[in-house]
Order: sequence, then C-alpha cells, then structure tokens
Amino acid sequence: MSRTIEARSVRVLFVEDNAGAREGYVTYLTGRDYAVMAAATGHEALMLASSWAPDVIVLDLGLPDIDGWEVARRLKASEQTALIPIIALTAADLPHERVSAMRAGCDRHVAKPCAPAALVAEIKRAIDHVA
Repeated sequence: MSRTIEARSVRVLFVEDNAGAREGYVTYLTGRDYAVMAAATGHEALMLASSWAPDVIVLDLGLPDIDGWEVARRLKASEQTALIPIIALTAADLPHERVSAMRAGCDRHVAKPCAPAALVAEIKRAIDHVA
C-alpha cells in the first residue's frame, strides 16, 4: 500500500545544465511546495545528493562534465544514495537509450520536452513506489 506524501515534504534534486530549463522547472516545482535544490553539473549533483539527501533526483543525462549515466551509476553504487529514485529527464528517447539509462541506475525515464505537470506526476509515482 503506498502512502500519499505532501509535496512540501518532498526534496527534489533537479540536475540540468540548461539554465533556462532548470529555472523553469525549479520555479514550477517550488510553486507547488516541493523543496528543490538545483545542480548544473554532474559534480554538483553528486555533492548535493550526498549532503542534502533528496527524496528523488531528476537527472539530465547530457551533462557537461560527468554525464548523467555516470552520475546515476555512482549514485546507485553508494550506500548513502543507492535508494534514492532517479528520473532521467532527457532528449535521449530512443529505446536503446532508455535501456542504457535504466542499466545505469535510473528508475524512470521522461523524454524532453516534458510538461512540468507531467514531471510532477512522475515524481509522485517515483516517491509512491518507494514509500
């Protein structure tokens, strides 16, 4: 049985290198009472995931330093972050790319462009799945 979680209690780490997209999604999520931290690089994502302990991570796979696939692998390999659901939010939407994302450790895959409301629905599904 899953439990309903209030948005204001959900901590979302949003990782996206495109500043406009990052700001738009972060604004949308915070406007719906999610606690959001943003990262523009894989290094920032790894640091924030460890120090802030988010409930869910929304992860762009095409990052400029450490790509999202490697970030997901490192997060799932760490005892501290292994159980955090990861939602890949990426333009990489071919079937083999979805499989690669899941093999790297992503729990869900959402294709860009994605309506913010659809992303919120995915976040809720990811949280409910582990609750």
